[in-house]
Amino acid sequence: MQTLKIKLENCYGIKKLTTDLDFSKARAIAVYAPNGAMKTSLAQTFKDLREDSVSRDRIFPDRKTVREITDENNKTLANDSIFVVSPYDEEYGHTEKTSTLLVDSKLRKEYDQLLQQVETSKEIFLRNIKKQTSSKKDLEAEISSAFTKTDKEFFVALVRVKDEVVALTAAHFANIKYDEIFDTKILEFLKTKDVCTAIKDYIENYDKLIAASTYFRKGTFNYYNAATIAKNLADNGFFDAKHTVSLTGTKNRVISSRKELEELIQGEKDAITNDAALRKKFQEIETLMNKNTDLREFHAYLLENLDLLPHLANIGKLKEDIWKSFFKAQFDSYIDLVDKYQAAEKRKREIEDAARAQRTQWEDVIEIFNNRFHVPFKLEVNNRTAVVLGLEPMLLLDFTFEDGNEKAPVQKDELLRVLSMGEKKAFYVLNIIFEVEARKKANQETLFLIDDVADSFDYKNKYAIIEYLRDISEQTCFSQLILTHNFDFFRTICGRFVGYSNCLMASKSDTEVRLNQATGINNPFCKGLEAQLLQRLEEENCFHTVPQKHD
Repeated sequence: MQTLKIKLENCYGIKKLTTDLDFSKARAIAVYAPNGAMKTSLAQTFKDLREDSVSRDRIFPDRKTVREITDENNKTLANDSIFVVSPYDEEYGHTEKTSTLLVDSKLRKEYDQLLQQVETSKEIFLRNIKKQTSSKKDLEAEISSAFTKTDKEFFVALVRVKDEVVALTAAHFANIKYDEIFDTKILEFLKTKDVCTAIKDYIENYDKLIAASTYFRKGTFNYYNAATIAKNLADNGFFDAKHTVSLTGTKNRVISSRKELEELIQGEKDAITNDAALRKKFQEIETLMNKNTDLREFHAYLLENLDLLPHLANIGKLKEDIWKSFFKAQFDSYIDLVDKYQAAEKRKREIEDAARAQRTQWEDVIEIFNNRFHVPFKLEVNNRTAVVLGLEPMLLLDFTFEDGNEKAPVQKDELLRVLSMGEKKAFYVLNIIFEVEARKKANQETLFLIDDVADSFDYKNKYAIIEYLRDISEQTCFSQLILTHNFDFFRTICGRFVGYSNCLMASKSDTEVRLNQATGINNPFCKGLEAQLLQRLEEENCFHTVPQKHD
């Protein structure tokens, strides 16, 4: 913006103001306005434009209001291109936008991509597992509780059994209907004393039969292993190549086809499950089940899957084995998720370390404040890494109160209660600096309307804010309209960075407000301004300037 065109009528006591402000040669214009002239009214009008609110005359609300604030192309200034700095606003704090000062876009983008890749892989895996299990449960919670002590460690659970799943030769329990077993009522039933005793007796008989089997061996070669071998040999053309399998036991036997091997396996299974003593033990379990009407479906399911009975004595291990079988059945999506998660976790730690080590513009802002402003506290960033990576939206600050050689951490609300008004205003300026630096980083064209922000400051802090306003004036994307009723401040910024030609004085009549080229800034008693300014200088207690002959 090169020119700011202002045309106002009946805006908060400004009956009329028409002026063009030229920013083409300098990015800051200062206006000295005595009390009641126009300063607060103009600031409020710009606030209205910023907030897209209607301006009006508070005393005479029926008067027609005109508010035209445009650039050199007669284009109305965009709302977000205006930032009004009030003398003091205790409620104003840094915004979500100012947290962008912490964001390293490259790190944030890579971090987000890692999370998205893992999330996509997770969705595919859970979709496949849901089909595999036919379960209506929260599968993440179920998997977590199967392998950890809580239901909140889904990825920890997956990684913990990775090697075991890879080593599995077959998914023995892959076709189990998960909800048929891991129902709350069924699990409670299986824990009752009579049921535990009946299952224990059944397993003892079962183990004896396995031990007496011609070919099966407990823990090494059971019918699960045998069935897997039969399938793998057939799928890989073993029998088609005229190879044979030699089984040794109480009876040696040579198998030359898959069908022959499967028939032998089924015969061994039938011999075990149809054993009279074992059937009797199973009937005891059936009797206990029939006492509970809620277990009918489980009973029917168990009749079709008698192979499960020996595993019911250790339901925790069975749960783990079933999930491992599910993972093996969906191995491609399982291993893809685990590998991506592990790779992402490794890279995430590297990115987080880089984020912690990285100096950000927030540190620059805090350094500006800590070094330039004189207040009894120091600031530190609390959650920088989380904000850099987008895990938290807003930055948290830690405050350390300093009293001589003693230091103590303090909360913001408590801090504000013990600060003087000047110190509170200095803290308010900190938040203004955040906003300015955020706009600077975004290269956002902005008109700052500064309304006596240094009022009530002591000399050191007033000098600090003047120096910061000078820094703002050096940014080509920024323009400043500085309003003040403090003539000493007006004279100081004129000499520091605004320049004589960009200093204006407001005068108010019954019909309008005018902005005129300032004169007599260095010598207020020349050129007919003595009467106009003497009273004001005395009020401000700044009547200490040695009169000079010329400006």
